[in-house]
Amino acid sequence: MTPCAFFVDGECIESMEAHIRKGLGLIEELYLKRNYGVLLGRAVGVEPETAGNLLRKAYILHDIGKCLEKFQERRAKFGFHWFYSYLVARQVLSKFGDAGEIASVAILLHHHDWVLTRIPPKPENPRLHEECVSLIESMIEEKIPRSIQWVEPSLAYSEAEKTFRKNVRGVYTFLLPIVVADNYAAACNRGGKGSTLGKEILETLKVRGWDLAGCLPGGL
Repeated sequence: MTPCAFFVDGECIESMEAHIRKGLGLIEELYLKRNYGVLLGRAVGVEPETAGNLLRKAYILHDIGKCLEKFQERRAKFGFHWFYSYLVARQVLSKFGDAGEIASVAILLHHHDWVLTRIPPKPENPRLHEECVSLIESMIEEKIPRSIQWVEPSLAYSEAEKTFRKNVRGVYTFLLPIVVADNYAAACNRGGKGSTLGKEILETLKVRGWDLAGCLPGGL
C-alpha cells in the first residue's frame, strides 16, 4: 500500500511522499535559501541551522495524523488529522524544547482550526499505518511512535494556547511556510483538486516569476 495524502472516491490522487517532497521543495527554495532560518531562529531562540532543520521536520510531520490505520484503510477523508498530527509531533519534536512545542502548535493550526465546532474524537484504533510511519521516519530521521498517545482535546488546546500566547510570532513564523507549502503541494499534485488558497499561491508565485519545483505552467 502506498501511503496516501488525498483520496477521491477511494482512489489515491496524491501520495504522502509526493505531498511532502513537493512542499519541502518550496520551503527550501522560497524560504530557507533566502535566509528564513535566521528570522525563524530569532523568533524561537535557536541557531538558524537548527531552526531550518526544525521547519523541515515540522513540515514532514504536518500530516502524520493521516497515517492512522483507519484513515489509510477506509480511503476517504482525514477528519481532524491536524489534531492527531499535533499529538504525534509534540512527542517527536520534544527534544527541541520550547522551539519544538512552538512548531507543533503551528502544525495544529495549519488548517486554521482554532475555534472548534466539534471535538476531535479519540480514535478507536490509535495505531499509525506501518508503511506510512516508515516513510516519514526515512524522511525526517527521527523515531516516530507507532500509535497516537491520546490527550483530551480540552487539555491539548489549553496547552497549545499557552504556547501560542507566549510566542505568537514564533508560531506564525513556522505557520506561514507550512501553510504555503501545504497548499502549494496540494495545488500541484491533485489535478485541479487543490484549495482556493493553493490556487492563489500559484498565481502569486507566477506574478513574482518563481517557477518552483516545475509546477507552474509556462516555464517562467
